Amino acid sequence: MNENFSHITDVTGSGVSLGYTVLPERQTVRLSGLKLFFLAMVFMGQLAGSPAQTPDRIALSYHKQLVRVFEYRDSLEGVHPFVKGLYPIAIAEDGYFYVFDLDSSKTQYRLMAYEEIEMKVPRGTRAAFPLEFYDNKCACVVTGDVFDTPEGYIMIFHEFIHCHQWHTVEPGLRSELPLAVKSLEAGNYMWEIEHPFPYHDNWFVKTYESFLEAASENDHEKVAEMRAELASILNDDDYQYMVWQEWKEGYALFLENKMRKHLNLPENKVGRQQPFNRTVFYAGGSAYIEYLTNKSPDLLTDLETLFFKMF
Repeated sequence: MNENFSHITDVTGSGVSLGYTVLPERQTVRLSGLKLFFLAMVFMGQLAGSPAQTPDRIALSYHKQLVRVFEYRDSLEGVHPFVKGLYPIAIAEDGYFYVFDLDSSKTQYRLMAYEEIEMKVPRGTRAAFPLEFYDNKCACVVTGDVFDTPEGYIMIFHEFIHCHQWHTVEPGLRSELPLAVKSLEAGNYMWEIEHPFPYHDNWFVKTYESFLEAASENDHEKVAEMRAELASILNDDDYQYMVWQEWKEGYALFLENKMRKHLNLPENKVGRQQPFNRTVFYAGGSAYIEYLTNKSPDLLTDLETLFFKMF
């Protein structure tokens, strides 16, 4: 275990990423297990029926929208090095996942696979998780309405950031995070979603609001004070959970808002309003990462060092 852990004392349609879940020993979400995934997201649906369109028609219907992904990538050049990375896009439609991935030339998306899914995926879904039926590649999972607005395209790149996390440092960090190890050993594969954090306790609300304010104002002394206080008032599991969410979701939101600013789109202010829930760590993580990277620009692309710095 890394010594850095020795003292660790969307809703879809709202612009909130769902993230993904990982099973033991880096198993990825099975299609038969997607029911569990969406139940955990409280998105209950009905069994899928036969596809209403052929794969060829699906590919044709999304061709122009997928070309625009490259156009957005080019327009976002210079925002951050990770933005140029493109990953598979799994579009949920008619009870199937249609997986579009880069062709051999890396210049266009092509329909590479499709697979029936057990449950109806709600309109507005924005997520990222590995697909076992597609070589365990992490994909941006969406419904077709994501292509309707510029904000939708930005959310695709938000989910691409999660894909980048997964394909680089995230599995290693999970393997050393005591809360993750303990949760998976206990069969709690949904710990990232279901961890019972004391979001509504007055002492946490007061302290975290002070931390958010200090980070936003670049108040070094106050930031250090509030992080120390959070470490003292939270138990080990809660503190680990907070930092994990700040790093994982906060980083994606941090880059999402940089992309939005670059394109003159409204800022995503998710997680800033009470009553607090898991999304408060999206806002807190984004603010903390902004603060830390202003002090140490190298952290902008060093995800592993950034994670440990956030403790």
